[in-house]
Amino acid sequence: MEAWRAKPSDARRAWAPVGDGNVAWECVDDVSTSGSPGKGCLASRAREVVMEADPRVKAALAHAAYEAVLRGEIEIVSDAFATGGVVMPSRPSRPPKPRLVPPKEVPNPKNSPLGATAHVMHNVAHIELNAIDLAMDTVARFAPLRDVLPDQFYIDFAHVADDESRHLLWCLQRLEELGASYGDMVAHDILWEGAEATASDPLARLAVVPCMQEARGLDAGPRLVERLVGHGDSRSAAIIRRISDEEVGHVAVGAAWFRTVCAALADCDDTGSDKIAAATFRGYIRRLAPDALRGPFNADDRARAGIDPSWYSDDESSTVAVERRIEPLNIDAARALRDRLGTVVALERGASEPDA
Repeated sequence: MEAWRAKPSDARRAWAPVGDGNVAWECVDDVSTSGSPGKGCLASRAREVVMEADPRVKAALAHAAYEAVLRGEIEIVSDAFATGGVVMPSRPSRPPKPRLVPPKEVPNPKNSPLGATAHVMHNVAHIELNAIDLAMDTVARFAPLRDVLPDQFYIDFAHVADDESRHLLWCLQRLEELGASYGDMVAHDILWEGAEATASDPLARLAVVPCMQEARGLDAGPRLVERLVGHGDSRSAAIIRRISDEEVGHVAVGAAWFRTVCAALADCDDTGSDKIAAATFRGYIRRLAPDALRGPFNADDRARAGIDPSWYSDDESSTVAVERRIEPLNIDAARALRDRLGTVVALERGASEPDA
């Protein structure tokens, strides 16, 4: 995770047109945005991202916000956000298309109006668009917890949104190369429903979004790559392979924060922290998305992300015990979390530095 945190912001926003599935890059001009670079706090810039409907502008705003954080041009959370004086929208802004329908009404690859490969890229583009909003909503919605959560929490999720913005632009470019556009096919809204269900509890948000939804993406990635290669589209397969590899870092940061917050709330040492995290995760998922506890799972990539198989086991006794005490995080009762979490972040950084 520390290696992912240390990666510089990547300004290369296009997948260069080369053959044989080789990965190369080209720089493209920045998309003009309606924002004010260098102004506002990270939370306000995150809210602006969520409220932007145009996918390309949304991606550009997310990138600009993270760049501003790295350059130290903006603070993390302003007083207006910290005191809860700014209301987040219940839903992100979206373009007129695609039309959102129940999942059962989304066509499968065999009857897709786009063809099999463009169908995959359209689905992934929709996931990446939602992923930008999910990460930035996490930054802005939980800004009132700034005296509970360290700055690194907000920086990490701005970093996730920046990665997702790059992934979205790759998918949009590839769709155009395939003669299609985002919105040419209907899509579902199930990803954002996960955000709505966890709007009042950051621990639930961490469980459902990075630790469940994005982890399911790790499970699906190799299957999508194999499908695209089978259709002779090595270029699309290379894009999905790269996205899947980068998503490991996103799951890792979500799992690390979930584990850290669980341990801090329980005030336990490292010996029992992962057992508590696993049982708490299962408790949330049993309540909010029980089908997600069914495989098949990509155990190797999940392990790379720090998610032990015990998180998805059938240990019902410990899960039920934890499930009974799951409640939305009480802000007043959690003020001491900031010092404990800050100490953990400092220890993580110290452990990652080479010996003198």
